[in-house]
Amino acid sequence: MKKVLLTLTGILAAVSAMAQTKYVDVLYPESSIQVTKNITYATHITVLPVLLGGNPAPENLAMDIYSSSDNTDAKKPLVIFLHTGNFLPRYVNNGVSGARDDSATVAFCKRLAQRGYVVASMSYRLGWNPASPNENVRRETIINAAYRGVQDLSACVRFFKKDAAGANTYGIDTTKIAAGGQGTGGYVTLAYSTLDRLSEIRIEKFYNLDAKRWMVQDSALMGDLEGFKIPGTTGAMVIENHKGHTSNAQITFNLGGALGDSSWLEAGSLPIISVHGIQDPFAPYKLGVVAVPGTNPPLNVVDVSGSYDVMMRTNKFNNNASYKGKVYDVYTMQANKLNDGLEGLFPIAGAANGSAPWEWWDTAAIKALGLSNAATILRNADLSNPLHKVQGKARAMRYVDSIMGYVAPRLAVSLGLVASVGVDERDLSSNITVYPNPTTGNINVVNNWTNHQMQRIAIRDMSGKMVFETGANAQAMTLSNLGLRPGMYIVEIALNGGLARNKVVVQ
Repeated sequence: MKKVLLTLTGILAAVSAMAQTKYVDVLYPESSIQVTKNITYATHITVLPVLLGGNPAPENLAMDIYSSSDNTDAKKPLVIFLHTGNFLPRYVNNGVSGARDDSATVAFCKRLAQRGYVVASMSYRLGWNPASPNENVRRETIINAAYRGVQDLSACVRFFKKDAAGANTYGIDTTKIAAGGQGTGGYVTLAYSTLDRLSEIRIEKFYNLDAKRWMVQDSALMGDLEGFKIPGTTGAMVIENHKGHTSNAQITFNLGGALGDSSWLEAGSLPIISVHGIQDPFAPYKLGVVAVPGTNPPLNVVDVSGSYDVMMRTNKFNNNASYKGKVYDVYTMQANKLNDGLEGLFPIAGAANGSAPWEWWDTAAIKALGLSNAATILRNADLSNPLHKVQGKARAMRYVDSIMGYVAPRLAVSLGLVASVGVDERDLSSNITVYPNPTTGNINVVNNWTNHQMQRIAIRDMSGKMVFETGANAQAMTLSNLGLRPGMYIVEIALNGGLARNKVVVQ
C-alpha cells in the first residue's frame, strides 16, 4: 500500500510542475467555487414512500450547481454528477454515503469546477426492496430503480437544454455535456450511455417468472427511457418534464458501479471512461454478481458487467475514438500498467483500496446519531475504504485528485475543449530507426533527432492493444524478452515534440 501511495504522491508532484491547461488541470482556487443549492430540475413519481407503507407520490428532484467565479467564459461545458448510495437514503442503505452532499461527491464536483466546468450534482429517485427473500423481487425492484435513474438523468440534461434555449442562466454550452457518477451513480450513467431502445431491457434475466411479466412495466407505469409516456399507453407513473428538448450527452464516466447487461453496449454507444477497484467487494471488476451490502449471507441481486468488461467492449467497438490515443500523461502511464491495454480504464489495485478509496467520513459523528444499524454502516464503510482509519481524508483526496487527473483530460478532448493532452501529433518517424525488420526477437530503436528526446516506447498489436511499454531516456534502446507472437506490430515512440510510429514484423 505504501508503494501505491508513493506512486500517487509522485504523480501529483509531477503534474503540479507542469503548465496548467483549462478543463484539464486545476486552474481556479477552491475559494472561487460558488455552490447554488436545491435547484429543482424535474418532478417525477417516486416509489420511496412505499417502503414506509405509503403510496407512490410526486417528488421534486433537486441539484446543486458548482462553478468558479473566476471562469468568465460566456458558455461553459457541463458535467452532471450522480452520487452513490444503493438506491436508498444514506444510513438506511447501511452505508455512510447516499446523498449529493457526501464528502467525496462534493470533492469531485469542486475539482471539476476548479478546472472550469459547470457541475450539477443531481439527486435521483430512490427506492427498491433489497431485504426481500425473493431474488425476483430484489432484481425487479433494482432494475426499476436504475431505469428511473436513467429517466431522471435524461430530464436533468433536458433541463439545461431548455434553460440554454432561453435565458441560459448557467452559461452552458449544450454541445459539451458529460455525465458521470460514483458507485450507484455509475450504474445509472452506464445504463444511460448504452440503453437506447426498450427492447434491450426485455431479456431473460429481467423477466419475473413468479409474476410472469417483464420486470420494467414501461407501457403501463414507467414510460420510456426519457420519462415520457409511450403513445397509446397509460404511463400511470409518468410526469413529463421539458418535452421538446433532447436528452443526449457527449460522454459518460463511472467510478465503480457496473453495467446491467453487456448486450446493451454496442457500436455507437457513448464514449465511456471507467475507474474501478480491481478487488471491489460490492460491484465486480470484470463479470460477476451484485450483492446487497450489509446482508449476511449476501443476498444476490443480478449478474452484471464490471468496468473491465465494459471497457473491453467499448474499445472493441471503437466507441472511445473521441479520445483514444489523444491523452498521454503520468496518469495514463500508471493506468496502462494494469489495464491490459484498455484505453479509458483506470484500475485501482489492492484489497486495501476496497470499492471507494476516495471516500471519507466522521466515525464519531455517525456513532453519535444513535442509529440501530451504526455497526453495519461502519463495517460497510471500512469495506469501501479499509485504510480510512489510517489516513482519513488526506489519503482519500489523493485518490480524488488522481482519478480526476485521469478522467478530466479525456472529457476535455472528447468535448472538443482541447485537441490532445501530452501528445503532439507531429510525425517524427522520418528520423527514427527501428531494426531488424522483420525480427525474430529483439527490437532496436535509435533516435537520430538531436532536438527531440525519446520519452516512451510502446508496442501495439494491429487492433491497437498495447502489449509492451517502457520509459525511454537514451538515444538508443534495445527491447528484449518481449514474448511477441508472430505477426505485425506498431512500435510507437513518444518524443518531446511529436510521435513516431513504425511497423515491425515478428517472425
